[in-house]
Amino acid sequence: MQYLLKITIEDTRVWRLIAVDGEADLAHMAALMALAFDYEKGSCFFGLDGRQISAGMGGKALALEETHPFDTLDCNEQDEFIFITAVHPQLVHRVLVMKKTEHLDCVVPSCLVGAGLLLDKAPLTVREINDYYDSENAKSLDLREVTQRLRAFGRVRSSSDDNLRKVSSISFDYSK
Repeated sequence: MQYLLKITIEDTRVWRLIAVDGEADLAHMAALMALAFDYEKGSCFFGLDGRQISAGMGGKALALEETHPFDTLDCNEQDEFIFITAVHPQLVHRVLVMKKTEHLDCVVPSCLVGAGLLLDKAPLTVREINDYYDSENAKSLDLREVTQRLRAFGRVRSSSDDNLRKVSSISFDYSK
């Protein structure tokens, strides 16, 4: 499936609408969401139905569960979940599934629209974001730049087999 996800930083007017492919694994999907805000690489999590779901670090899966496709979360249109990144753990990102379909009429991944360029500072606070957004110094969000970051990272991970080998910690002794 393909999704339109609206990601909003809670208590701010900063948001992004991104088009993504549900075949991407959880770690890859979390990295795309982080890239939409130009965050540095860090550990990511999803909060869904009272569960905290680990989603890798900087797009790399560190556990087998993080290699599961985003589709396995079984999100439907109008469902909401939380996205949290360790780079900015105090910021709550609310993610709304705006659309879920077999095929979107746009190139995936993309940032279709959004508001609010963020300061290049970690950690950011809601107050700092709002103060900057309301200031005369605030720069405009460049959607082309955001989309270029997402596409440079890729639609889905190129090799899930390689990824599975990297996170596998089971050693087999075939000599017996």
